[in-house]
Amino acid sequence: MFVVRLTPQAERAYTHLDLVTRARVDHVFTQFEQGNFQHRNIRALHGQYAGSLRYRLGGWRVVFRVDYADQVVWVEAITRRGGAYR
Repeated sequence: MFVVRLTPQAERAYTHLDLVTRARVDHVFTQFEQGNFQHRNIRALHGQYAGSLRYRLGGWRVVFRVDYADQVVWVEAITRRGGAYR
C-alpha cells in the first residue's frame, strides 16, 4: 500500500476543485494507494519534469512522483491541461 501526499500547491488546487472533479481525482488517488501505476492514462514526463508522471483525467492532469523506497506517491500538481506543463 502506498500513501498519497500532496504538495502545498496540489493541496490548494484540490480544495478548489468542483465536487465532480474532486470525486474523479479521489478515484485516481485510490488507484495510487493500491500501487496501480500501469494505466493507459499514465505517461512519463520529459524536460524540466523528468522523473515525474502524469495521469490524464479528461481536461485535467495530475502530476506525481512515486517513491518506491518509502511507498509514497507525491502529487505535485492538479491542473487543467493547458497550464500543466508551463
